[in-house]
Amino acid sequence: MNRRTYLRRAAVLPAALTVAGCTAPGIGTDEGNESSDDRETEAERDGDDAAGAAPIPMIEDPPDAVYLPGHRKSMRVLEPVRAGDYALSPLLTYPHPFWLVSGTDRQLVEPDGSRGVHLMIVVWDSATERVLPVDGTPLVTIDGEDDWRRRSSLWPMLSQEMGLHVGDTVSLPSDGTYAVRVELPPVSMRRTGAFAGRFGETETATFEFTYDDAFRQEVVDGIDLLERERWGDQGALEPMTDDSDGETEGMHSEIPYSALPPADDYPGTQLLETDADPGTDSGDEGPMSGDAAFVATLLESGSRLADGDDRYLLVSPRTPYNRVPLANMSLRAGVERDGEPAVEEPLEFTQTLDSEFGFHYGVSLADARPGDSVPITVESPPQTARHQGYETAFVEMEPLELVVPEP
Repeated sequence: MNRRTYLRRAAVLPAALTVAGCTAPGIGTDEGNESSDDRETEAERDGDDAAGAAPIPMIEDPPDAVYLPGHRKSMRVLEPVRAGDYALSPLLTYPHPFWLVSGTDRQLVEPDGSRGVHLMIVVWDSATERVLPVDGTPLVTIDGEDDWRRRSSLWPMLSQEMGLHVGDTVSLPSDGTYAVRVELPPVSMRRTGAFAGRFGETETATFEFTYDDAFRQEVVDGIDLLERERWGDQGALEPMTDDSDGETEGMHSEIPYSALPPADDYPGTQLLETDADPGTDSGDEGPMSGDAAFVATLLESGSRLADGDDRYLLVSPRTPYNRVPLANMSLRAGVERDGEPAVEEPLEFTQTLDSEFGFHYGVSLADARPGDSVPITVESPPQTARHQGYETAFVEMEPLELVVPEP
């Protein structure tokens, strides 16, 4: 890994809310030498119009992999709300940068004002408590005072702390209480198991939040800076919910995290990398491409997921460390036997949401034998917005060369 240098890029926040130990000359001041008492006095006098910045660590030259950002975010967690079969947990934090992905291009989206929130919503099935990837475009309407209204679409997003969610940064005109209406579109991907026939209608949820000095102070005071020597190291922050005790600081235990099952929990014959030693147990890390881990397993004939008596090839890409599903990819596979194609056409995978195995990509396969090669090509990487720490991973993804192992 090349030697990295570090930047402190400003996340735009009111000037009074700078982080102790993370101030930077020239950020949020005129000359860089204004005292914190002076800044607080100015903010108290001018209120929300005293726009400055709280510096947030940004890594200038991160690795092309999942990496540790310089800090853990602080969030305000609102009470979960229901919308038909869905449960939604709204979370609010300070405006901060994120990245959109189109093909293999990434676009940095930075806050465009000093007042506002980054709105995040975790969506899950209220019956199974499994977090659901949203493959449509949720619409959010936010109403404030004096007939102010903002409508926008929410992006599917990946975050180390929050996992899979939808969200966006929203500029606000002033302090006050805001009413939010979220419209969740029907799930268009294939749904199986207990999910079959569900999530086929548009559902609506509503909630409120208050934006004021108390909120701004709360989300900035809660920022947790990592040790500087860890910034940019390969790894991931722990989820904000913890299976060991059901809750960690700042989160509610009733909010699930979007972790997929470990590789060993999947039935069938797990495919190995072509150059793997016989009998190798790849575990949850599994074959890797673009720093994504791939669980690939061949289910036996007669699986409920397959067509008729076919076998079923289940491929489950996930983030390393936290096992968050990687949705909105395009995958293609072939089958080769003795150096010759064993299927006439490439196998096109279907995004599938299953109540037992979670989100995955699947395809029915009429014939597969021990020793067959199964190359899997990533036609397009995850078309999902990224929070810091994920933006450089899962972009350039090499083909996987897998094989059906001997029994």
